[in-house]
Amino acid sequence: MPEMRIGQLARASGFGEQALRYYDQLGLVRPVRRTASGYRIYGATALERLRFIRSARDLGLSLNDIRSILDVADGGRAPCSHVRALVERDLLRIDGEVRRLREVRRQLVDAKARLDDALAEGSSAAGEGCQCLLPAPERRRPSSRGGEVPKRRGSSRGAAKAAAPGR
Repeated sequence: MPEMRIGQLARASGFGEQALRYYDQLGLVRPVRRTASGYRIYGATALERLRFIRSARDLGLSLNDIRSILDVADGGRAPCSHVRALVERDLLRIDGEVRRLREVRRQLVDAKARLDDALAEGSSAAGEGCQCLLPAPERRRPSSRGGEVPKRRGSSRGAAKAAAPGR
């Protein structure tokens, strides 16, 4: 492939010119030379590096990770063991995030059930935040005497569903 100026490389790679200048600044992609007027001239290896950068970004690797991989490769060493360590690190991070998201989902399902119960019982009260979103010990329900009493532990969902029409 012949040498390319930045605009040509941008079109061939799908990256914008600003991104290419930024990657040059970070040392990820380097021009083979500059013209007398200062234009960056890139060789065929730049396009290959940009394809690698796109693939690595698609996997969620940071630009710092990508730079470290390219530094290993530029040093004449195979970067696969380094990449493996980065992938293992990210898998551990993602596994933790998945656990956290499962817990958030469980809490949302519980909150929805409490909302369903409160709406079916007609026990939501105007002028206060939605008590169904509070953890169980902090939830309060209106009493028949106008005050509030703590919400009972356990759910009346089964009774509300049995009494609901069409069930």
